[in-house]
Amino acid sequence: MKFFVYGNLDYALKKSGYDSRFRTGHYDGKGRMAEWVLFQNEKNRDRMGAAVFTSGPYIEMVISPLTPMTPSIEDGVVTWRVPLGEGAVPHVALEDCGFYVRWLFDHPERANGMDLEVAIEHMTYADMAAAFEKVTGHPAQYIDTDLETYWNSPDLKNIADHPAGYNADPNDKSTMSFRDNFTGFWNVWKHGIITRDYALLDEIHPNRIRSAEEWFRREDQLGRELGKGSLWERVQPENWTMDSAVLKSSADFRTGKL
Repeated sequence: MKFFVYGNLDYALKKSGYDSRFRTGHYDGKGRMAEWVLFQNEKNRDRMGAAVFTSGPYIEMVISPLTPMTPSIEDGVVTWRVPLGEGAVPHVALEDCGFYVRWLFDHPERANGMDLEVAIEHMTYADMAAAFEKVTGHPAQYIDTDLETYWNSPDLKNIADHPAGYNADPNDKSTMSFRDNFTGFWNVWKHGIITRDYALLDEIHPNRIRSAEEWFRREDQLGRELGKGSLWERVQPENWTMDSAVLKSSADFRTGKL
């Protein structure tokens, strides 16, 4: 093996200065592994190259069912009710991920030992809702929601106290509940723990998607071409099918055994 790329998420707990408010199991677990990979690379970089590819929440999740930021339709208005405050989420576009990873493999002399952290932009949900409204011509809104209300919503209250990892043993003291895991997740974005070097991303991928509006326009056109309908049609709950779920665990209804 000549070059290895590890798919990663931000080590949020460490980046917050080990503040437990920001503990996010599925992020921190990957982040610890990424540190190990890069540590091995310090001594072995001449034997086998390695890099880390750090992504984040897919922007596809904001128009998909069964995600932490699934929208609702309230009196004809597309609505995101999430505990984000005035924070921003560095959403990534799945369309761009392949380009970045290919770049890492194609430029081993520069990528060896690199943690390439990517995103479209840091999106406030007020700006994201405005972009959705501009692209579709239909009203959209973001409503900041306290954590208690968020976890008592119809889509989340029945899963809140289940293990975040559905194969995890709920009796294991290290197991995080869905509530604890994604409370840390939202706190990370609300309090601006994660940064990105957008100038570097512009250099690596000059044609990358740079805004929520740009992604919504591309996705609206693509959906129409593929017969999925417009973005407005696709966020209507009655039009959701299992093919609408962007997360594998959601599409599988959190079933299966390791």
